[in-house]
Amino acid sequence: MNQNEVLIIESILTEQSFSSREEATIMAGEILFKNGYVEKEYIHSMLEKNEKHPYATYVGNGLAIPHGMADGSKFVMHTGISVIQVPEGILWNEEMAYFIVGIAANSDDHMGVMSALSDALEDEEDAEKLCKETSAENIYNLLSVNL
Repeated sequence: MNQNEVLIIESILTEQSFSSREEATIMAGEILFKNGYVEKEYIHSMLEKNEKHPYATYVGNGLAIPHGMADGSKFVMHTGISVIQVPEGILWNEEMAYFIVGIAANSDDHMGVMSALSDALEDEEDAEKLCKETSAENIYNLLSVNL
């Protein structure tokens, strides 16, 4: 893996289902860990963010963005994202999330990643298309343009 790649195809899962947002967050973190973006402890920081600041982990248009607390950045080895498509959706802060993007970034890169995701998903039609897309390769091609 190129250490500069924010998204790799191995970090994308499609057609998944979860019983809770916590379960989805753990999977998003596990993908980040497995692909060398974070140390395992980062997953605990992601769960803490979900619990203490749940409003910061759902952005609308079916998109949830679990990420760690500010002090969790010490567990980030390099900036990256994990992507999980959930066709049936999962209840996330009273909204349905169909597309979950786990974010691992230090404070310098965090806003750049968020901006790129916003550009890719701000249009409701684009977001809906991604939420229904089942090809990891297509998701990669759609998102990597902005990252």
